[in-house]
Amino acid sequence: MLQITQYGYILNRNEVEEEKLASMKEMMDNIAHQWRQPLSQINSIVSVIDNKLYELDIDDTLLNEKLLEIEKLTKYMSETIDDFKGYFGEEDPKQKFSITTIIHNALDVVLPSLEAHAITIKLINTVEVELNAYPNELKQIIIVLLNNAKDILISRNIHRANITIALNDEKEKLHIIICDNGGGMTKSVMNKIFEPYFTTKHKSQGTGLGLYMSKKIIQERFGGNMRVENIRDGVCFYITLPKG
Repeated sequence: MLQITQYGYILNRNEVEEEKLASMKEMMDNIAHQWRQPLSQINSIVSVIDNKLYELDIDDTLLNEKLLEIEKLTKYMSETIDDFKGYFGEEDPKQKFSITTIIHNALDVVLPSLEAHAITIKLINTVEVELNAYPNELKQIIIVLLNNAKDILISRNIHRANITIALNDEKEKLHIIICDNGGGMTKSVMNKIFEPYFTTKHKSQGTGLGLYMSKKIIQERFGGNMRVENIRDGVCFYITLPKG
């Protein structure tokens, strides 16, 4: 299938895909360049505050918790840059990791924001399964799904908002299921949800690349699949990963 670009050239589907990936790589390089120094400065500021509190002999539990949250968030942002930049570069070696550890690491990043908006998290059937793959990339994907669910629940002002994370362990496959009670999505949105640059958010709140990149990484890096379907009161995302 041919497509005419903004420059008037006729490209086939593969060339269009390569053009999009090259554009995203350039974007990630720019983000990495712009974010590195501010992230480093934020960590330095946190260190200065921490040292000053120690000098003044101030031991405030809330302040300590918030400083730790800042450190976790800046670390997450830095790792996000590395993980998604790595997708476009040389392939990192696989690592053995516990799936429950990765889920809890992802929750460490998003839990303060969920609690601030009174969104509850339920973990169901969190069996101990070890995979040999790319733990940081999987963590980023889980964070993308949790943040998307959070945004829907907040924007729709859902009463008793909740997100569930469930594991379904089969002989050769592991299913990670992330659901919310945000009311689901229309058929037209569902048909486009994994397309690049498609987003239902305001342009200042999202690029439309999170789900596209997540599915692409699951398919190409993990040899798995990602799909979505509506449930009675919301939506579920299913990540299927081979265990071999």
